[in-house]
Amino acid sequence: MVQIKTFIENNLSLLLFIGLLLGFVVPDMGDIADEFVIFFTAGLIFLSCADAKPADFLKIDIFQSSLFTITRFAVFPLVGFFLVKSFYPEFATGTLLLLLMPAGMAVASLCSMSKANVALGLGLTVMSSLLAPAIIPGVFAFLGQYVNVDITKLFITLLLIIFVPVLMYFLLVKKVPAAGGYIQKYNKSSAVILMSLVLMIVIASIKDRILEAPNSVVLMLVVLFGVFGLCYALGIIFSFFVESEDKVPYIIGSGAMNNALAVGLAFAYFDETTTLFIVLSEISWCFYVALAQFVLSKRAKA
Repeated sequence: MVQIKTFIENNLSLLLFIGLLLGFVVPDMGDIADEFVIFFTAGLIFLSCADAKPADFLKIDIFQSSLFTITRFAVFPLVGFFLVKSFYPEFATGTLLLLLMPAGMAVASLCSMSKANVALGLGLTVMSSLLAPAIIPGVFAFLGQYVNVDITKLFITLLLIIFVPVLMYFLLVKKVPAAGGYIQKYNKSSAVILMSLVLMIVIASIKDRILEAPNSVVLMLVVLFGVFGLCYALGIIFSFFVESEDKVPYIIGSGAMNNALAVGLAFAYFDETTTLFIVLSEISWCFYVALAQFVLSKRAKA
């Protein structure tokens, strides 16, 4: 069991790729698919709580992390939206949704791998996630004339996906040490499996669109690799102004966003083009995370 757990945790990209391939062979789940995706996404938020230790957050520079959070998750998405809209308007909404996503679970893991400030990595994930129900609908409301989405439903869904799992964990599970310890032991491997299932379900629902428009898929991937590159570039620029032990969390926190949440929201509320764009973002996300894993593992050994 331990070997299987370790294998799953160390092979995120492989498990996501398997989920993607399975999506092309399993049947479409139809109208209930979006409910499953939302439920699994909430499960990912729940599992991420197991790594959060409130005492660690007291060591974080609140002003610095707040400045980064507002810049990266509120201002930068607007810049990205209008930039992509100027060249590829059909991908602008997908770009905006992707850039609005909070930092994901991978941030703390990558920080741990490089012996960087894990507490800061977790802090960025928690802070950006808790602000997401306000920031995401707020930005879409601000761009109301450019995007078409039900802001109220989006806000309610975000509350359910983020706050309900957090409250369940800290008010119920955290009170039972045995349960909390078990979840903490298997949360990372369980999260990888859930992410793979989400990808499989979504691919199964839109596989016809992927097979019908291969040229569009290639163009989306080119745009996505550029978007993720800009995310990491922003993190690198911000890292010039912080202490050396804080550089890695900001760089990774900028690029390793919560893609699973983006997939769940796209699948539930956005058109096929945006959904396909977000699903394909898993490929570029995996590439950059794998690259970060390689670089940081070298850094840790140095």
